[in-house]
Amino acid sequence: MTFPRKKFAVAVHSGRIYVAGGGGRTSAVEEYDPDCDGWSVVSHAPRRRYGCVGASVDGVFYVIGGLRIGPSAGSDPPRAAGAEAHVYASSMDLYDVEARGWLRSRAVPGGGCVVAACAAVGHLYVLASHALELSFWSFDARRKGGGGGGGGCFGEWSRAKSPPLPTQVRLDSTVKFSCVGVGDKVVLVQVAGCIDDLLRRSGRSERGLREGLVLVYDTAAGEWSRAADLPEVIARAACACVEC
Repeated sequence: MTFPRKKFAVAVHSGRIYVAGGGGRTSAVEEYDPDCDGWSVVSHAPRRRYGCVGASVDGVFYVIGGLRIGPSAGSDPPRAAGAEAHVYASSMDLYDVEARGWLRSRAVPGGGCVVAACAAVGHLYVLASHALELSFWSFDARRKGGGGGGGGCFGEWSRAKSPPLPTQVRLDSTVKFSCVGVGDKVVLVQVAGCIDDLLRRSGRSERGLREGLVLVYDTAAGEWSRAADLPEVIARAACACVEC
């Protein structure tokens, strides 16, 4: 890439890779064209985010969550640092790839910190961590009015059934999940940390949720199931889906 990045958002649209965030020196959004084997800057994000995640649906690149890095591009006078970081952690910036423009930003209802997110069947699915609970949300990302400058009419939020994790567990920086859409399923994979450790620190008994937990959400049925745990944990792994 043109600029060094760490913990940035990435997504694919029409055979090209888009990245944003994760760099303190730039707000640039970059595009990788495999035909030319090169990167180019296509826009500048309205917010500089660190620790964000990315997804793509219907021609829109979503840059989701994370924390604030430096001043926002063209921002108003900044608010308190804590409030600004919280807004970033629960918000999404929407980049229209074809129109080369930014759409109205959206925020996850109820705030919280986005833990994981992915796209499946025309929706974004977002897992957020709050002070004493987790919430799971569906964002209808299908642009009913077509693409182009206006971006169409879209963006309804719906609260979905939360994953079957112990109640009143606040995921901290030691427990991380990666999320990927596989057909009409959302697969949530624990890629770092131990939930049992969180329970023990809060004085609760162990529940058998150590490492490598894999949960599957059926978007049609609205139900979760537990898949086989990872045979071996690869710390801070990323997940991808390939159709064979």
